Order: sequence, then C-alpha cells, then structure tokens
Amino acid sequence: MDYAVVTHEKLLDPNIRRKVKIPNVCDAFGVECIDTFDLLNRLGARF
Repeated sequence: MDYAVVTHEKLLDPNIRRKVKIPNVCDAFGVECIDTFDLLNRLGARF
C-alpha cells in the first residue's frame, strides 16, 4: 500500500529557516506529500 502525507502547506525554499513546513520535511525524507484536492482526486470523490 502506498502512503502520502496530506497537508495544505506548500513547499518552501530550503534556504528560509524561519519555519519548517511539512512538505519540506517530507521532501528531506523522501515521503510523498499531497494536498487535499489531490487526495480527493485520487480517491475518485465526486460532489
């Protein structure tokens, strides 16, 4: 089974050290990070 972290945060420039964002941590560890809309698309949600 494939896993991904779902967040609304966006990947930031790694040179900015003010706050560490979830997508940056995922990138550092090679973990896939997607937003809510990608999740709904993958699940085939229809409204």
